[in-house]
Amino acid sequence: MKHLKITRIYSLLFVIFCGCSPGNDPPDQAAATFAGEPQAVEQAEQMFTAIGGKTAWCDLRSLYIKAEHTEPRMTIPYTSEIWRAIDEFELIIEQQNDSFHVKAVMTPNEGKIRYYDNRDTLRTMTDKQLQDWEFGHRHNVYVILHDLACDPAKYRVALEQENRLSFYQDTTFVTSFGLDEQMRPHLFYQPNSDGSISGSIFTHWGRDNGLVHSAGGHPLDSNFMYQTERWQPSGQSLEEAFGSDIFGL
Repeated sequence: MKHLKITRIYSLLFVIFCGCSPGNDPPDQAAATFAGEPQAVEQAEQMFTAIGGKTAWCDLRSLYIKAEHTEPRMTIPYTSEIWRAIDEFELIIEQQNDSFHVKAVMTPNEGKIRYYDNRDTLRTMTDKQLQDWEFGHRHNVYVILHDLACDPAKYRVALEQENRLSFYQDTTFVTSFGLDEQMRPHLFYQPNSDGSISGSIFTHWGRDNGLVHSAGGHPLDSNFMYQTERWQPSGQSLEEAFGSDIFGL
């Protein structure tokens, strides 16, 4: 049962909805653009305009999300709360419903998971598990959008199969988006640490502090659905914006 709970947390990382240093946004940052074919570059710029602009996404430093999740094999939904730093690897995920309650706290040096139900146990992640979490964090959609916005000239953009907008750093695949009729990222693809690629579908939208973001959706295989209840971006660090107590287990 504990293994299923770990898997459930891990499965959420790639879809939920992820550098530029704070204050490192030069006056002409908004004018900087991507490398690549003109049509792809134009669509990349239109995408950022549709979701609030590159400057606003570059200014993002931390994020809080509360969402409700439904899984076919579960009889009742569960809630997730996620606190995510954007420029560094600091990630807290807490999930619970009437039958379970689990919280994971991760930094570059250590990852811990506490199971509050049953015997109230605490376990430490292995180095490999922590590295996988960090890889997933770096490729989270919101972290990716922030990185693309802060230094667009570092990325090459191309229109590929099914008209997907793909971003590369040198020859390394970073992410790919399928855009809806309003030029928002409707489909999101990201690499995994094992070399595979995961995909997500964004079906509902929100707007907070000028940023347009996915507020509902599911993985391509639809093995769970999420609906965002709260999406709170901040220009401060995770601790400054939400307090040091979020790191406690």
